[in-house]
Amino acid sequence: MGIVSYRHPTGGFAMPLPADWERAEDVQAGLALIAVEPERAGGGFRANLVVTIEPLAAGTDLDGWQASADQELIAALSGYLLLDRERLDRDGRGVIRRLAHHVREDTGSITMEQWTTVDGEQGFTLTASAATLEYDGLAEAFAGIADGFHLGRAPDEVRR
Repeated sequence: MGIVSYRHPTGGFAMPLPADWERAEDVQAGLALIAVEPERAGGGFRANLVVTIEPLAAGTDLDGWQASADQELIAALSGYLLLDRERLDRDGRGVIRRLAHHVREDTGSITMEQWTTVDGEQGFTLTASAATLEYDGLAEAFAGIADGFHLGRAPDEVRR
């Protein structure tokens, strides 16, 4: 999978992306980026990366924001099961990483990994999703993409 450096034109973030994945920017308010793997013969769930930017109330911190997000995910996703949740530090910022499973009626079992962080009064979430049986083959690439996700000025070169 070839990787290219990507910078969102207005969202204030940069990240590595698979070169051949389709991209859509600013699809709706708060939905900054969707990147989807190419279609395959036989169809099925297409692995994807989604970046959302959410306005936060003044004084909202990462832990408070994500405590409410945990409840929203339970309500929004069928069969939602949190597998792992940890607090990390990336580039001097707190990050919450979440690994979870849910089920879609049309495509079956999905494994998603999320990384969230706060910058001022904005919450950023990078979500990487894949069909559960395909997740293992993408997990390392997803982790590399998350490692390369930067707010503000991007490094001159993103290597993966």
